[in-house]
Amino acid sequence: MNLEHRGRRRAGFFQSPRRLVQRILLVALGSLLFSAMDAAQSPDASTIILRSQQALRGRTEQGEVNMTVRTPDWQRTLQMNYWAINPDETFIRVTAPAKEAGSATLRLGSNMWNFLPSVERVIKIPPSLMLQSWLGSDFTNDDLVRESSLVKDYDHKLTGEAIEGGDPCYRIVSMPKPDAPVVWGHLVLFLRKIDDLPRREEYYDDKGKLQKVLTFEDIRMTHGRMYPMRWEMVSATKPGHETVLVYGDLKFDQSIPASVFTRDNLQQPF
Repeated sequence: MNLEHRGRRRAGFFQSPRRLVQRILLVALGSLLFSAMDAAQSPDASTIILRSQQALRGRTEQGEVNMTVRTPDWQRTLQMNYWAINPDETFIRVTAPAKEAGSATLRLGSNMWNFLPSVERVIKIPPSLMLQSWLGSDFTNDDLVRESSLVKDYDHKLTGEAIEGGDPCYRIVSMPKPDAPVVWGHLVLFLRKIDDLPRREEYYDDKGKLQKVLTFEDIRMTHGRMYPMRWEMVSATKPGHETVLVYGDLKFDQSIPASVFTRDNLQQPF
């Protein structure tokens, strides 16, 4: 062996099979570590959704909300009180204007009832009417029950990030699970990275056509919790149709009597 050959071996140009295997194992191990670190930095979409639900809702909540419905031809505002034991029980009662005061909605799981004082009847909402407008707004009956099914009835995929309302957000696509009792083809959700609160939700039909967009605004501290105090639902198929919810006097995690969430309470005077 000449001196040049011997020098190259000493410099590492030629390696023993054992050393070569060691180098390959080290490279593979490094790749696995980097992959694990990347996975740790990219949280699971279902986990983000669950955290978002917990951030937005307390164990219980109650408060006031003004709902303004606008179309190109008319506008009306309803004042309401509501109570909720999350995620399955909600009671809402209209308090003004006088001609609609007393109207009420009860949700127990996926079941809904409306009380209409004008006809003095409690009406059970069948599954076939879940896409019907709720109180003439751009919110549907399904929007009131979906909060309890978003986690269990959809598969969620983190598809990237975006800026919504000036906030860095996760972008998550939610597809219905097979045979899930849902009415939307899919949802696209934008959740703030800082605290997982929702910033924007897009609703698509089963043909992939955008139907409406819900945005969450005026996020501020109320009763010890960050909360979007203004919700705006805009129709993507009916120009000029929108519904705005403005929340006030919110309270979280306080005891609510079980008697609130009963069918008997629908017809009680207020």
